[in-house]
Amino acid sequence: MAARRHRPARSRHPHRPLEGELIAPAPAVRMPRRRGRWLTRDVPFFFGWSSALSTFLVFGMGSLVGGSGLLVPAAGALGVGAFVTGGLAFLLRNRRPAAPPYRALVDGMPESTRSVLESAAGSVLQQRRRIAAAQHSTPHPAVRPVLDHADVLLARVDALVRSPAVQSRRPYEPDVLLLEGMAERYLPELLGALEENQRYLASTFTPQSQQQALANLGVIEQQLAQLDAGVNRIESDLVQGSTRSLDVQTDFLQQRLHGDSVH
Repeated sequence: MAARRHRPARSRHPHRPLEGELIAPAPAVRMPRRRGRWLTRDVPFFFGWSSALSTFLVFGMGSLVGGSGLLVPAAGALGVGAFVTGGLAFLLRNRRPAAPPYRALVDGMPESTRSVLESAAGSVLQQRRRIAAAQHSTPHPAVRPVLDHADVLLARVDALVRSPAVQSRRPYEPDVLLLEGMAERYLPELLGALEENQRYLASTFTPQSQQQALANLGVIEQQLAQLDAGVNRIESDLVQGSTRSLDVQTDFLQQRLHGDSVH
């Protein structure tokens, strides 16, 4: 007998199209390029005092020719200088980029849920900016991997609080409360401890104290791993819920189509 060729087992739902909405991963938060103090402070002062001096010379000469005093030209020159300095300083100040708006992807999203998730998304953005500032300041080599881990975890939390599956839930459900706690309490506290130990490592403390700071970084990493496990569970529950819905829909269609063919 000729050997039968082994055929791979067919999937239960062959050629089933993928359904759902694609959510882009959260981009890395980058610190905006800050203008130097020479531009935000020195340039306004230079043009302000130049304008004041020019005003005083013009009106002061006219006052001397007319025989009046120099008090009024001096006061006017100070006013012009202060106005020019303040205006340029306001225009050249370092601006913080505006936060992206929180977008509801579910029709009829409960207002209480929106308030909780919107606050969590704002806290996530604030903490990611905090991490970007810390990375910009050349942290200790042992601190950078922990910062990267925290940033990735915050990005995953941000994706969840913006997902339709979470937006359709009530604010008192455990997953929503867990995401809110991560964004507004747990992760900010861990970042505070991380910044504190970063200062210890950058100081002139004894080697024993610096070793203790390194040990503290290990504890922070362990707590981040525990929060990772919580996010993994929420993501897995969401995917399994979507899979169950698709299976029920597919079974219903198969029964309906087979029933119609029988009749």
